Amino acid sequence: MTAQVESAVLQSSRRTAQPLERWAVMCALLCSLAGMAVAGYLMVLHIRIAGNPKRGLCTFTETVSCDKVLASPYAEIAGVPVALMGLVGFALLFALAACRLVLGERSPRQLPFLLFLVAGFGLAFELGMTWVEFFVIEAVCPYCLTALGLIAATFGSSLVAWRKARLSYQREERNV
Repeated sequence: MTAQVESAVLQSSRRTAQPLERWAVMCALLCSLAGMAVAGYLMVLHIRIAGNPKRGLCTFTETVSCDKVLASPYAEIAGVPVALMGLVGFALLFALAACRLVLGERSPRQLPFLLFLVAGFGLAFELGMTWVEFFVIEAVCPYCLTALGLIAATFGSSLVAWRKARLSYQREERNV
């Protein structure tokens, strides 16, 4: 009888923690999908602007200009476009979130933390690049700022998901 009560408590604790984590992972999934779209568009702009910053594909003012940002030497690191790095990063976040949604509790226990860790690295990188835009290039790209917002939302969502998963695992260990 006691085992049945413990099992019922364990099941109910999983049910109460799971919806918020699932919502947070779904939010991370959608933000990373949107981030892939933005980074993909930035990659297209980068290819079109490379070496020709005066094309005017995305210039609003002197300081709000994708052209100026994407034609700067900071648009590439070791010959790899930063937009491509963003595309790969958002794709990795999308894959991690999708695995967590599809596999649920069967996914590795470290997966929510890994999602949080990758999102945190992406946010730190994006904040660094935004600093370069503001203070070195002295121009900002609206699409880059959109990517910053999306990675920040992905980071926040992954933080909620990781904390909820951790609490769920702790409850599970206490009840076993």
